[in-house]
Amino acid sequence: MTKVNGSPRLGAAFARAVCAEVVHSSAVQHPYLQALREGSFPNVRLALQDFAFQYGLYSAEFARYLSAVIENVSDPGHREILMTNLAEEQGDVHDMDLSPEVLASVDGQPHPELYRRFQDALGVPAGSREVTPACPGRVWSQQFLQLCRMNEFVGVGAIGIGTEYIVADIYDQILEGIRAHSDLTASQRVFFDIHSQCDEEHAEQMMVLTEALARDADACEQIEFGIRSAIEYRSSFWDAMLVRARSFRASEAAIPLTVGH
Repeated sequence: MTKVNGSPRLGAAFARAVCAEVVHSSAVQHPYLQALREGSFPNVRLALQDFAFQYGLYSAEFARYLSAVIENVSDPGHREILMTNLAEEQGDVHDMDLSPEVLASVDGQPHPELYRRFQDALGVPAGSREVTPACPGRVWSQQFLQLCRMNEFVGVGAIGIGTEYIVADIYDQILEGIRAHSDLTASQRVFFDIHSQCDEEHAEQMMVLTEALARDADACEQIEFGIRSAIEYRSSFWDAMLVRARSFRASEAAIPLTVGH
């Protein structure tokens, strides 16, 4: 557990300490993300398609993760913060710094629909691939959902500092790769632009929740378990995706129809 001079850090001190740790974790600083930015895979197009499919297995369930955490949250103010995040997942795009054309194309659109737009633009047809229990995105999604369901402290740690706090940094890297190594328009990649913006606000909100919940040693241990587990699951996903992306041959022309790697 995070301590100073042998005593547990609580409240704001605890939140600051775990935040400083996660931004330097392998979930954020990973060779897979670096390779996406640089386009250094043997077949960048297939690597992007594979990312779009596998990551979608996780991201499509984000409303379920949030809902699972909300069910366990006792404080009405904390629930309201999470409910606002849930509303954004379902299409609320207030205060987004987007062009009028792009804003018009996303207003009222649930985030899973925007993600499918991204998949379609990359040539990942709906239903074109077999989803097996071994798919990295499916494994991650199931692990993370169980984490969010555990209890209030673990769930807030997982969805908060373990996820929302770092997503903007991660999506900035993904966006850099998409811009450099694909011809997607701003409207087609807007799922990532939205999250790069709104998750910065979410990060601040999650700091508030974490500070309020980290009131004793037991609470901090559970929050930290949620954070570390979320980081571990995401890092394991990047590990698996790196292996897959490196295995695609430069001459390969079609996305694989099974998990296969």
